[in-house]
Amino acid sequence: MRVVLVVTGLLIVIMGAWWWANTPRTPKALYEARCSACHALADLSRRQSGELVAIIETMRHRNGAASVISETEAEEIIEYLKGVKSP
Repeated sequence: MRVVLVVTGLLIVIMGAWWWANTPRTPKALYEARCSACHALADLSRRQSGELVAIIETMRHRNGAASVISETEAEEIIEYLKGVKSP
């Protein structure tokens, strides 16, 4: 019984460490991780802010990415992309 508890504890620690290591920590990393899960990353730097919102919302609601990108993550990605837009 004790061995089972130790092994279970180790598995929980390992899974937690894996999750922590694979969680995007910056908006750029979040954009790269979530959007590249389905397609190659596009150059969106010349898009208008409204276009960025429409693109992200289309991806989430019409293309099924809502299971990959949460509402909060979508907002973070949009803000990041607005910041990398060309002046």
